[in-house]
Amino acid sequence: MTPIGEQLRAARERKGLTLDRVADETNIAKRYLTGLEAEDFSVFPGDPYVIGFLRNYAEYLGLPSDEYVSTYKNMKIQEQPVPILELIPRRGPSPLVLAAAIGGAVLVVIIALVATLGRKGAGASETATSRRSPVEYRVEGSAFEKRLYVGDSLLVAYGNEKYKLLVSRIDDAVTLETPVGASRLMLGEEGTIDLDRNNQPELKVLVSDLSKKDPTKGAILRMEYSSADAALKAATQAPSALPGASDSGDQGTASPTAPAPVPAPAAAVPAASAAAPTAALAAIPGKPIVLFESPKTTYPFVVSVTFRSSCMFRYEVDKRDRDERYYRKGETVTVNANNSLRLWASNAQAVKMTVQASGGKSADLELGGAGEVAVKRIAWTQGDSGGWVLGAAEVD
Repeated sequence: MTPIGEQLRAARERKGLTLDRVADETNIAKRYLTGLEAEDFSVFPGDPYVIGFLRNYAEYLGLPSDEYVSTYKNMKIQEQPVPILELIPRRGPSPLVLAAAIGGAVLVVIIALVATLGRKGAGASETATSRRSPVEYRVEGSAFEKRLYVGDSLLVAYGNEKYKLLVSRIDDAVTLETPVGASRLMLGEEGTIDLDRNNQPELKVLVSDLSKKDPTKGAILRMEYSSADAALKAATQAPSALPGASDSGDQGTASPTAPAPVPAPAAAVPAASAAAPTAALAAIPGKPIVLFESPKTTYPFVVSVTFRSSCMFRYEVDKRDRDERYYRKGETVTVNANNSLRLWASNAQAVKMTVQASGGKSADLELGGAGEVAVKRIAWTQGDSGGWVLGAAEVD
């Protein structure tokens, strides 16, 4: 079979394309295109980048990208050393001795099960569940995902109110008691909740894991606010701590809680002053970009990301919540953060970012040029005048 690198080069030459033109039109750096055609994969940071750029290059040339990705994966498997020692058959006990030993062990197990079945049986799972006390969690601005059990509850912040949701039943679906009535969701089903009864749902709920055969195992529920405005309205009601304390703490996402804190009045949240509300801000090496300023305290912010072309994108929220995946042109992602956001992009020009803050202020942020790998950190820091500054800076 012709190597995939030669096939890529032949397809490009048939179309009369140069590497410079392909790099310009695909936003893939020329050194990566050369590496693909020469099958020199050492120039890539890792396998995910090889797969992503190979898929994009093949699609651009009109080649079956899935087949090329499969061929590359098979090549990597074949490069692994063969475990010779594991392939050599080992001598064991004779079949008669082995059968006798297995038969004796099975007989002992059956006797033990018969002796204890009457005392345990169906009541075992119920006893295990009864040992666990219900837990109340708090949701304030950031996405929430956790395994919940019957009796667990969630205190959801929105506006100046907190709304309680209760897991009342788990069988072949999850039943949530909400301020607007019961909501029943099956595995993989997403529903919405209108917390303040204004006919505009503020919360989205998804059941991502559920064992119908054993409801005592609970269910994993994912909750997130339906829009960036809703997330900001929820998060700004409880002022966050200073960045130095929260970067390693538990703010911004749901966590078990005792009595909920008293929400701060609206006047306590300072109005953000945007450094450049609508203009796109370009990163200057070694110098942070000021996005917003606050004279007294920090507050949560929301970053909306739109992808102009394919890109591997990774982010970490408040040094805790991480996510990484390969995005295609036109896809979007929204990230809610309390104090800091670290992000990485394999193709800086593919990423269009808008940072939103309290009071409707927003600022666009550009990460870099085509084919550049960008690593940025958006975080609150204390300014020279004693106030707080939300800035974006490059990270090594």
